[in-house]
Amino acid sequence: MKMKAMVSDAIRYAAADWYNFFILGLVLFLIDHLVDLSAPPLIDSYFDVLLFIITLFLSLVELGYGFRMVEETVQGSKKPPSFHNLFNLFWHGVKESVIFTVYFIFPLIMSVISFFGFESFLGLDLSPIIVDYSLFIAVGLFFAFNIMFQGAVLNMAHHDGSLTSGFNMPMVFRKIRMVGLKNMFMISLITLLLIGILKGMIFDTFHEIPYLGHTLGDVISTVIITPFLIIFTTRLLGLIDVEK
Repeated sequence: MKMKAMVSDAIRYAAADWYNFFILGLVLFLIDHLVDLSAPPLIDSYFDVLLFIITLFLSLVELGYGFRMVEETVQGSKKPPSFHNLFNLFWHGVKESVIFTVYFIFPLIMSVISFFGFESFLGLDLSPIIVDYSLFIAVGLFFAFNIMFQGAVLNMAHHDGSLTSGFNMPMVFRKIRMVGLKNMFMISLITLLLIGILKGMIFDTFHEIPYLGHTLGDVISTVIITPFLIIFTTRLLGLIDVEK
């Protein structure tokens, strides 16, 4: 399937089931506002601990729902999945969090530590290079680690969400090769542009619209815009592996 056809499919897919679309939006809205209520400096009672647990549970359910979308897409599904079996979604969210940490966060931290260790070992001052090229370095690391993460998720989607399959490096690299590095790069680029940049711009725009109000702007952005972007980009990831 060509990228243009996949984009068209992902748009139709996002609008195919408004019921689950708005449930996802509601989950995101609750997460967003519960995070504000259960911020670490404010956790000083059992109620705050409860809010934190609820927020964590919903966050992992949201991640699990994303994985279920990828899993059902590679199996040929044409509509977004439902939110049935929340604990199954929660467990998938836990596994995806582990995969994300191992393939994305941990390598990123180790890269930074290794870079400064290399700098110290050679006795060089590379800070001017870091300052001048920090954006390019950050984007390069994002693409490298995100492609690894995507490969692991796609491999898990073909093995019933098995965490072991996410760490089977030969199979992950084989999946990346089968799907195509170009396709993986394009999905990473689209995700970066939509989730990382466009979403923030849309949020700021809604907050600045006269008479709309900060609260209404949050509702529109969180309940409508964000779910669409998440479903759209997640569908694209699954589609690049449908015919492989």
